Amino acid sequence: MVPSVCFADLTRQQQVEVLNQGLRTFDHGVELRAKQPAEARVAFAEAAAKFQVLVDAGVRNGRLFYDLGNAYLQAGRLGEAIVNYRRAERLTPGDARLAENLRYARTLCQDQIPISGQRAFWKTLFFWHYTTALRGRIITAMLFYELFWLGLIGWIVWRRPGWWYLLAPCLALWLTTGISATIDLYHPPPLAGVIVVDDVTVHKGNGEGFEPQFREKLHAGVEFTTLERRGDWLNIELGDGKTGWIRRADAELL
Repeated sequence: MVPSVCFADLTRQQQVEVLNQGLRTFDHGVELRAKQPAEARVAFAEAAAKFQVLVDAGVRNGRLFYDLGNAYLQAGRLGEAIVNYRRAERLTPGDARLAENLRYARTLCQDQIPISGQRAFWKTLFFWHYTTALRGRIITAMLFYELFWLGLIGWIVWRRPGWWYLLAPCLALWLTTGISATIDLYHPPPLAGVIVVDDVTVHKGNGEGFEPQFREKLHAGVEFTTLERRGDWLNIELGDGKTGWIRRADAELL
């Protein structure tokens, strides 16, 4: 059982114990999945609850969010799975297994909302800006900043043309990653989120008294960006550019 202490007071040893319990419970679910799918989903839900204990205790790492996403996915909780895969993606960008699991989870969404052409173009052209962590871009910019100035000093001292083969790419990468990091630091992107329940009505305003914005309801797994928050309501924008208001309780924010 999970230790009966406040989540914030978990010791390192207790955290390891809870993690191991979650992993064992997940493996048990895998064993049950073929012949006892209902029992397997219960086990996966229990594993997710144990991983969530660690998140609530303040543990933040890509592997934990990845495991939590896997547990939620196998438990049939698609929205929470996508949320945690995306949290893991921010901490461990470039992980092939994570990218594949997130791609697969997205194919399970009942609402397949295409990304608008303009957004798709910019995300394809500047994919590294959207798929790499801010901290990594800052470190990369600092690294190439130092390499550029070291190379420039070397060129001034030895005056050999070959130095420009080092200076040019260092300057380009320093400016590219530096500008990218600066944009996110001073103009952070809108807070992203995922709907985690089914049959969500999108309203034209922040209240049940407003008419539905769309005829169809949204389902778990739909991703959005947050434009505004008013009390218990979120003004969201979907991938195709459409907007509306949903209850804060129907979604999780990244």
